[in-house]
Amino acid sequence: MKNIIKFSALAILTFVVGCAELDEEPVGTLSPEGFFNTIDDVNAMTDGTYGLMASGNFYGSGLTTPLQLSSDMVDNGLEFSDYTEFSPFLVTPTNSFVSGFWASAYQAIATANTAIDGIGLLGDDIDEEDKNLAEGEARFVRGFLYYHLVRIYGNVPYIDSPDISDPLSIEQSSSEEVYAKIIEDMTFAFENLEMDSRGSVRSRPSKGTAASYLASIYMTREDWQNSYDNAKWVIDNAGALNYGLADDFQDVFRESEQWASQEYIFSIDFTGNQTGQSPNPITYENDNKIGPFNGVEGGVKPIRGWSMLVPHINVYNNWDSNDYRLKVSMADSLILADDTDIVRPFSEFEVARPHIAKFNRFVGEGRTTAGWRSDFDHAAFRYAEVLLIAAESANELALTAEAIGYVNQIRGRARNSGTIDFYGSGYDSYAPSIYPEDVMATGKDDLRTIILEERRIELAFEFKRWYDIVRKDLGSEVFGPAGLEPQSNFSEFRYLWPIPQGEIDKNQNFVQNPGY
Repeated sequence: MKNIIKFSALAILTFVVGCAELDEEPVGTLSPEGFFNTIDDVNAMTDGTYGLMASGNFYGSGLTTPLQLSSDMVDNGLEFSDYTEFSPFLVTPTNSFVSGFWASAYQAIATANTAIDGIGLLGDDIDEEDKNLAEGEARFVRGFLYYHLVRIYGNVPYIDSPDISDPLSIEQSSSEEVYAKIIEDMTFAFENLEMDSRGSVRSRPSKGTAASYLASIYMTREDWQNSYDNAKWVIDNAGALNYGLADDFQDVFRESEQWASQEYIFSIDFTGNQTGQSPNPITYENDNKIGPFNGVEGGVKPIRGWSMLVPHINVYNNWDSNDYRLKVSMADSLILADDTDIVRPFSEFEVARPHIAKFNRFVGEGRTTAGWRSDFDHAAFRYAEVLLIAAESANELALTAEAIGYVNQIRGRARNSGTIDFYGSGYDSYAPSIYPEDVMATGKDDLRTIILEERRIELAFEFKRWYDIVRKDLGSEVFGPAGLEPQSNFSEFRYLWPIPQGEIDKNQNFVQNPGY
């Protein structure tokens, strides 16, 4: 039902988002004045943004794949399209994924802006609290979108109205200005959203979702007190929010557990999205392709794929083999399609590397012949990350014991172990372990390193590592000769993607990021 709502909303967006480029006027047939009569109309518009987040240019692959490849965790296993520019740091302003994400993000922002504007068109008979609740959700979405944009492109146009009289007059805002607006939106969302999300689904935000993102945003800005305060609020209210760590780390990535999982704080909804290939743009653009991108060429379902995204061998070799999270996150053997229950080591894969298994073992509806369909919903934010943010900010505030306690909660869950389906050869059971061991008393600098490493392992391949590298200025270290993934082309200007060349060409006000 929720997907019907999602794509019905997309169908009515033609009057709002008839184009994705900033120099064109929106087109369509229905005016906002004629559409917005009830709170449900506003919410239907906001629902359209969630469909755009699940598109091919966004979480379907167009954002998530470059984020993976840009990190020190993942290599190109298959030379495919403009994706090949990201891992070796050769991205150009004409890269199709640079422009594709920009377009999709601003399309979703236009939709959110229209929802927010539509609230002002509602009659006085509608309760103000209901209006603020709907606005809080739409403003969360807008803040979420700009939070990605500002970290990826830096100075970006900040547009908070659906009405643009002269698109060519649009100018970039400084990243500082954008962050201020993001915080303003997220704070409004926190103040007006309820403890449970609309429809009680984690693909829509609640008060806890807004607080979690505020904690992350403040952490990125190194505003440690505000980061700590927001993360601590989430932790202190975890019971009321129905948040907590899943007992089994594998269950976080098991489609059948996702809708009941306490660990999901905000998810990208792919349930029921249909398969498709070109020239079928609607279904094609809303497939979740991360699974097959991580899957192994020659493998059997559900891990059939293209061997496109493969972990760097150093990532596998440097991960403690006693850590259950290694077994969940990667697999070093599987059954190939031409075998009958014969388990093959990764040296016999098309690309002789372990493969990312998080998104492949339990995908629900599963892969079709096309290889693209998945009911697996990406966790854009989960409770474990809140604990890690709380640990990082507490450490910076000299609350050492508290910070250690949060890290040890994460490690304690990792020691629980559990069972993993070994791709048709039965289940491998892992008994509780003494690894990873608890962090003991240590100094601030050492603990800072431990927490960042814990983020790398706990959130491995979940599109977070690149953002950590950027905010902590780790590029020279992690891409240097002693790093996990040496990359001779890395330069600090690569922390930002280029502004799409098409936007530069159309609008003389836009300034390209240095180095490009």
